[in-house]
Amino acid sequence: MSNDPRILRNALGSFATGVTIVTTRGADGQDIGRTANSFSSVSLDPPMILWSLAKTSSSFEDFRQAEHFAVHILSADQSDISGLFASKKEDKFEGLTVERGEGEIPLLKSCAARFECRTAYQYEGGDHIIFVGEITGFEHSSTPPLVFHGGQYGRLIRHAGESTSFEKKESSLSPDDFIYQISRVFYQIRSDAMAERRRRGWSGADYAVLTLLGHEDGRTLEDIRDIGRSRGDEITGETIEKLTSIGLIKVDGSVPPRAHLTADGRKAMIEIVAMLKAAEAECLALLDENEVWVLKQLLNRLATSRDTGWPPVRQQAALASA
Repeated sequence: MSNDPRILRNALGSFATGVTIVTTRGADGQDIGRTANSFSSVSLDPPMILWSLAKTSSSFEDFRQAEHFAVHILSADQSDISGLFASKKEDKFEGLTVERGEGEIPLLKSCAARFECRTAYQYEGGDHIIFVGEITGFEHSSTPPLVFHGGQYGRLIRHAGESTSFEKKESSLSPDDFIYQISRVFYQIRSDAMAERRRRGWSGADYAVLTLLGHEDGRTLEDIRDIGRSRGDEITGETIEKLTSIGLIKVDGSVPPRAHLTADGRKAMIEIVAMLKAAEAECLALLDENEVWVLKQLLNRLATSRDTGWPPVRQQAALASA
């Protein structure tokens, strides 16, 4: 077994915890607050919790003498507040709106849960003191908590349970494969919009032009052809003539010539985008707000990690809307 405290700290960091801020009021009337993840429930009858504080902490004596304190379990979007109370800033409450509890202790708002406590016991715990508090009042919300693991903040996501087992063949994708799943979701979201595009008689190239102009109006025809080709749509002169003749775009006389959406073209694209947004909302409604956030973060990380510099940056947003 290693005696290196850094290795021990890393090993202890394998245990994922929530993040709390413990607050009290000093004898001099100053508001005191510390970030802590050494929090645990002790008893339901009577309701009691515990947390610990290093003896070297600058607020050690304030908590030792305090008759009351509050433990705030931070919500997933409060990592900045966690960092604030873990910092060496002198007045950590500056700019924060607080409520007041028993003994005038400061109470933070918008947390996943909050417990007001009376200091019941204090125990020696090596280089820490363990505080046991009797809960005198609490608040709780459905907001997901902030998670701390391995020195980093994170969020919770529900476990979906065991996936259905499928026979995997090298010659085909199975429903367990990521590309199968993401393609299926992509198809479901786009299916209504694709049907509407077919009803309007738009080809893939037609839609590519309208999408590009919807994202950035006034592109040159050369730019439109290049971007269309990079995503597999061959945009020809006939494509431009067709969209012009049905009144969805117009080409100006500048050099080089540039294309613009007409009022009818912009209206048509708004209708298509609205269908896509509605389908997206219906799909994401199956997830809670926290899971949507996690999903978007993971997809963004994957997209960023696979970015090799092609296509050019100016084209990426257009590709994303395809």
